[in-house]
Amino acid sequence: MNMKNFKYFFAISILILTACSKEEVPTYNEQIKGVWNLTNIIQRKESQIKVLQNGNSTFEFKLNSVSIIGDTYLNKTGKYSYIISNENYFKPELIEPKNNVLKIGDHKYLVEIEYEGKNMILTNYSDGRIIYYLSK
Repeated sequence: MNMKNFKYFFAISILILTACSKEEVPTYNEQIKGVWNLTNIIQRKESQIKVLQNGNSTFEFKLNSVSIIGDTYLNKTGKYSYIISNENYFKPELIEPKNNVLKIGDHKYLVEIEYEGKNMILTNYSDGRIIYYLSK
């Protein structure tokens, strides 16, 4: 390869590498904003699954507050403050393992939002495992 071809190849390589940047993944604080409709709430306890509620509630997340319309198994209709942190669900002072934890009022949930941001799962361990399924 002569020097002219090498320079051309090098310039093209630099252009390709600079054009290929990492796609920014929005944070959970950004993804959670908006209106989420409750699909259902289930409880897993003692190897059984029980449906506690089907729909009839919405969660509207804004910057620092969430408005819940329609009572749910753990939350009543109202406006609450919320925070999302990366901590150990059971003992926040532990270093590992950490998860995204959503605190709404006095309730704490493991929060998972699918990659496209259209479905959310909230898991609470207050009585067995109570799982909220929500969608945008």
